[in-house]
Amino acid sequence: MFKLFVLFILVAMSSCGYTTRGTIYKEKTIVITPAVNKIDVTLENRDTAGYANFPLLLENRLTNTLVSKFNIDGNLKVVSQDPRALNLTCAIVNYEKEALRYTSAADVEEQRLRLYVEMKLTSPEGKILVEKTAVGETSYFLSGPSQKSETAAQADLVEDTARRISEAVIQQW
Repeated sequence: MFKLFVLFILVAMSSCGYTTRGTIYKEKTIVITPAVNKIDVTLENRDTAGYANFPLLLENRLTNTLVSKFNIDGNLKVVSQDPRALNLTCAIVNYEKEALRYTSAADVEEQRLRLYVEMKLTSPEGKILVEKTAVGETSYFLSGPSQKSETAAQADLVEDTARRISEAVIQQW
């Protein structure tokens, strides 16, 4: 029994050392500037009945969810101002809604929402550390037992987008 215990301890000590608490930045704080909505709401989309539906205050919900994600993760402390902190800026550049499934009566049964966000993480010196477009998405049913409102689906969309942005900042693979 003792030999088995010693073998277990040796195996446990020689593991790969993977942890989710590591960070590649020397800075331990981050400033999340409020997200900006750069979607042109005056643009007329002739492909889809002449108008596009844009959720109101989506940028505020994204900023609040991002702050929450970073606070829960704990690798980088969110601060309002610090000249020695990383700076994360996000700009919403597109919001798409597409039909995935139709009923036999040609009504939309399932839809997908996508949110495109240009994110940029800069060092305190202004050097760009991460710059990419994060795309969050969710799908939902308009009828049936798995029915969800578009407002609830938008909350899921913001959550998914914030998760993808925080992973792009924290988990550098």
